[in-house]
Amino acid sequence: MTTYATSALQQAPSTGGPPATPPRNVGGPPTRQAPRPRHAGIIAAATAFVVAAGAAVATATALASPVTPAQHTVNVVPPPPARYGDMEIAAAKQSACSAWDRSSRTIASVGKDRAALGENTGGSSNDTEEARAAEKRTVVSQIQFLRNEIAPATPPRIQSLIDDWIALQIDSMHSAVVRDWPASNAATDKGNDLVDVIVPACGLR
Repeated sequence: MTTYATSALQQAPSTGGPPATPPRNVGGPPTRQAPRPRHAGIIAAATAFVVAAGAAVATATALASPVTPAQHTVNVVPPPPARYGDMEIAAAKQSACSAWDRSSRTIASVGKDRAALGENTGGSSNDTEEARAAEKRTVVSQIQFLRNEIAPATPPRIQSLIDDWIALQIDSMHSAVVRDWPASNAATDKGNDLVDVIVPACGLR
């Protein structure tokens, strides 16, 4: 009987020793190695980061310094003054003067009634106070009526005189409200003096 010798690789490991190293798979597929990092990829990533950082800085700068909108200058040319015919001017003068004549007479009438009542019952009586309140209402309503009757074609001089007279009526009434009788009487006297100017200017009486 022939005896074959067993190679060291095929011999069983000795009892109690370290385990044998597994044999290498000779002839099998090659072991895959980890790919090496490429320099081109690193450069591209760094470039993208720099671009993104630059965009963020530019955006922050734009938000911190907003752009001022352009200023546009608009030249407004006033329209030329209106022109009125002689008939329009004459009609406007007649209307304004007639309205003033009516208002001045009405205001003067209630003022005389209040003054007469004050002399008879006393300046602080209930009747006098009621008459004074009625006078104030009359002045307000007549001034509003008069202003509505002054047309744009009214001659400037007539309109100026009537405006001054209205202002004096308001001053007199205001002074009476605050019980500043000297100021109220002074405004009334100036208004009466202005009547002597308006009457001939309007051709009244």
